[in-house]
Amino acid sequence: MEHLIKKLLEKDETLVYTNDKTSAQVIVAPELESIFLELTRKAQMNTTVLYNDISEVIRSEKPQNTRKNRKGFSWDAYYDVDDIYAYLSNVSRTYPQWTELIVGGKTYEGRQIRGIRINTPAKEGVEKPVFFIESGIHAREWIAPATTTYFINQLLTSSNRNITRLRDQFDWRIFPTVNPDGYHYSYVFDRYWRKTRSISYNGCIGADPNRNWDYNWGQYSTSTNPCDYQLYAGSRPFSEIETRTLSSYISDIDNLLFYVAFHSYASLLLIPYSDSTEHVHNYEDLIEVGKTSLDYGSGLNKGRYKGPATAAEAIYKVSGGSMDWVRYAFNTPLVYTYELRGSSFHWPAEKIPEQGDEVTQMILGLADGAKNLGYY
Repeated sequence: MEHLIKKLLEKDETLVYTNDKTSAQVIVAPELESIFLELTRKAQMNTTVLYNDISEVIRSEKPQNTRKNRKGFSWDAYYDVDDIYAYLSNVSRTYPQWTELIVGGKTYEGRQIRGIRINTPAKEGVEKPVFFIESGIHAREWIAPATTTYFINQLLTSSNRNITRLRDQFDWRIFPTVNPDGYHYSYVFDRYWRKTRSISYNGCIGADPNRNWDYNWGQYSTSTNPCDYQLYAGSRPFSEIETRTLSSYISDIDNLLFYVAFHSYASLLLIPYSDSTEHVHNYEDLIEVGKTSLDYGSGLNKGRYKGPATAAEAIYKVSGGSMDWVRYAFNTPLVYTYELRGSSFHWPAEKIPEQGDEVTQMILGLADGAKNLGYY
């Protein structure tokens, strides 16, 4: 599998998205179809056509977005960065007593990395543990920011006692898109754009912001080629202003208990460290809390998430990611990455609530699992 992927990545017109150790999704230009089929035949690999014309799938997403002009912000459409930020601003105005618009950093193109803090009044003298959520670090994974804003809405508007209890237990710092430059470019110009939008020394654009953090930087599943469409790790750790400023924001947080990142897609729950099969000191707790999370979410949709496991165990070794850096730098107890469900980057917009409800239950499971073990 790895040898074939390397061959395919040599073709500029071929994009490869690896999901696990035994399968991969490939987008092939029409003129390369015969070459691709010959490579897979020689490798004795089975192929299945998912989309005959991916451009039709991409075009089909856009008409759904026109509904936002009539309805305002909702969860049956995907939104650009400015719309997401407008939603966060509206939230802070609607609930001024316990929400605050926050800025976690800035971007190459001059945007702010905006989020929302939700912190209901605590008992006098009690400092709530911080629950940090980041989404959208990979620009093309649109369902991650959409699910995150859905979860924000659940925390703020749900009358369910379990959800209000969840809201009141933590000091929430939630960032729906921590790569807003890349997300905007994906939304407007190139649906499969993954990286930031910085310009390298040779004129090529962007680095993978989830390979740019200062933990075993550049070791696994990365590229040193600035023109690599997907995995260029940057010229050095924290070369990207997005990761540099966001890491500074995280460094100033006291009492950080949970750090959760949302990606798509694989229906998989990951724990640190992504480049190793060796286990961290509270591995058993991470597994138990993670399993509780998956148990809470398992009844809502068909199929169950895989894991918890390290990326090295579940898919392949990865280094330079945000989750691992947070764990390494601060020994944050409970650190997870959710690869949301789906079989491609094109999760239907009308099914965003399906993902959102599941994620809400899984986060509730994290909280309850951690409380059962005495973490707060």
